Amino acid sequence: MGKEIEYKDIIAFHPGGYIEELIAYLNITQAEFAQHVRLPTETISQIISGEASITLPMATKLADYTGISSQTWLNLQAKYDEKISEIENTSD
Repeated sequence: MGKEIEYKDIIAFHPGGYIEELIAYLNITQAEFAQHVRLPTETISQIISGEASITLPMATKLADYTGISSQTWLNLQAKYDEKISEIENTSD
């Protein structure tokens, strides 16, 4: 799983890409961001690389720090998952 997957006219953006941009905007490291959101650095790294999905507990912690609602984080993840499923069904 990557941050962005494109197949024909379907594009899926993993929410980890938004976290990566946010970290860059804040000019902090992944480790510092992880401390702020109270998640292991490895988890943040996995989300950014698209290897991990955002769960409700993660979304709540992200919301507490970023001010972006947990529902928005979950919606981004759900939309990504939906697009991946669409790509998988289209490529069969």
